[in-house]
Amino acid sequence: MPEVIVRLENVSKTYQTADITITALDKTDLTFSANKLTLIMGPSGSGKTTLLSIVGSIIYPTEGKVYYKDREITELSENKLADLRLHEIGFVFQQFNLLEPLTALENVMQPLLLQGVSKKDARQRAEEALAAVGLSDRLANLPKKLSGGQKQRVAIARALVTNPSMILCDEPTASLDAKSAATIMEELKELAQEGKAVIIVTHDLRLRKFADEIIYVEEGKVSNTINNEEDYK
Repeated sequence: MPEVIVRLENVSKTYQTADITITALDKTDLTFSANKLTLIMGPSGSGKTTLLSIVGSIIYPTEGKVYYKDREITELSENKLADLRLHEIGFVFQQFNLLEPLTALENVMQPLLLQGVSKKDARQRAEEALAAVGLSDRLANLPKKLSGGQKQRVAIARALVTNPSMILCDEPTASLDAKSAATIMEELKELAQEGKAVIIVTHDLRLRKFADEIIYVEEGKVSNTINNEEDYK
């Protein structure tokens, strides 16, 4: 059986605004495992990014417990959660979040340098990560000299360079043309097959063919079935 990386038990997230309670995520039980690409799908404002943020230890749930590799992390301090994210979780964002003054190589080196890895070792590992996504010839390029697809692949290399158990992606193909999007999804699928837990938030129904599992979030409620495909357009 694949290793369970994250487990949610009776998790919910609410926000209080004046006298109004907004339920961003209803009570949810979920597991995310290695060797699996999971899509979290839902229309805009459905709660899917809230779910991803809880899975990635970015926000605390209002209720329930979150376990990372069987260790409860719900009550950990902000500093300990930040350390967990730095060492165990890779993030890939829709807008790439690359540092514009840095080259592709320097961008990928950053998580390792934050971990205290020597500059020499960080450079070697960053070169290997960029080679893995086919960008060995773009090491010295600044982000402004890269296409959208190339920027996203640098972002994937940066997420991979620390060898995390889990990779979380928030709309990683939204800014890409169809061909580039398919290339990125194939690379993420390959990472799942190599033993990572890959979790992708998207509203793009065309990506379903790449998934091992699909979770739908609509109005904060999680299910395995879609209610209305028109809401995703």
